[in-house]
Amino acid sequence: MHIAPYRVKIGLIMLALLGALQIAGDKDTKEIKKPLPIDLPADDGSANTKWLEKLDDADREALTEKIGKPVTVAPASVEWLGGAAQTVFTTGVTVIQSAQDKPFGMGAAEKLKKMLPADVKFIAVIIPTDAEKLKKKYEKKAPFLIALDPEGSWSTLLGLPTKPANIVVDQSGNIRFAGLTADGAKRACGFLLREKSGGASAVTGGANGAASSNWGPTSNTPFPTFTNAVTTASDQRGNQLIPFFVQEWITKQPKMDKKLLVIDFWATWCPPCRASIPHMNETATKFAADVVCVGISDENKSAFDEGMAKYKLDVASFTYSLALDPSNKLSSFFKVKGIPSCAVVSSDGIVRWQGQPTELDDATLTQLVTAQKALNSAAKKK
Repeated sequence: MHIAPYRVKIGLIMLALLGALQIAGDKDTKEIKKPLPIDLPADDGSANTKWLEKLDDADREALTEKIGKPVTVAPASVEWLGGAAQTVFTTGVTVIQSAQDKPFGMGAAEKLKKMLPADVKFIAVIIPTDAEKLKKKYEKKAPFLIALDPEGSWSTLLGLPTKPANIVVDQSGNIRFAGLTADGAKRACGFLLREKSGGASAVTGGANGAASSNWGPTSNTPFPTFTNAVTTASDQRGNQLIPFFVQEWITKQPKMDKKLLVIDFWATWCPPCRASIPHMNETATKFAADVVCVGISDENKSAFDEGMAKYKLDVASFTYSLALDPSNKLSSFFKVKGIPSCAVVSSDGIVRWQGQPTELDDATLTQLVTAQKALNSAAKKK
């Protein structure tokens, strides 16, 4: 009769020990997630959740759609206060903030500008209700670069709502983050500044080490505008090209500094592409002093070699450069849906012309070359 209570106590102790062992086992087998450092983005490269501003679903969706894409240069309808128009986004990190011209409408922009690192460029975009009043207020002294967007066209292209919101552009000219708090933008900029620049002095390499730099300095020199229909790709005229990339050079890698770049997307199996070769050869020869022509095929090396042999094509008969890029990095930027497809890019990385290779006649190219020379001349004076 006196033994039972002790047995109960022993049983309870054993149960407690087993429970403790089970909990310890659960802790060992459970994945322990460390909190994400606030100064770093998420593992997949997206914004740290602590960086994000609370936005309407529609505004967040519009901003998110632009992430990972090259920032669009402002159209001609935009007026600039506090400095010259920014047309190149590959020389540093840039923050673009939408603002308003109502009372305290610039408050968010002013707060954000004060928090950003000194070497981050800052632009406030405003769809003005009274443009003349704004110009009168800021034409002599503006707190930062202001873009007056009377038609709202640039705001739409950037995905920015009329209410305060921002995008952060990296050193390659791509929108990396959007819709951040002021503190989030500060931390995102700090992270991007620590990255190796993808801009004018940087080099982007391919799987086989093939690489090419972006081009040289920019100016506000006007280039001619073309309105011909672009049917084989997305119209990227006026936009900043992503860093030039090919996976492998078939010919010697050309020097692109201070020259126009003509890109011809083609393939050996494509009859219209092969038919365009004589025109491309003539163009490359006639404008050799001012233009670099590159034919880029998305074929792998073995398919390219087979195609060259099948259609009796000889690399030596091409007077322009040839390269391969099965990863389709540049053609994906242009969203090429049919070949041949051609684009002309000025030395500041802006797409100036698109169309079929045979549509790129001497008159068109002469206009572009003249503008490129003016761009080079303006750069020398700086």
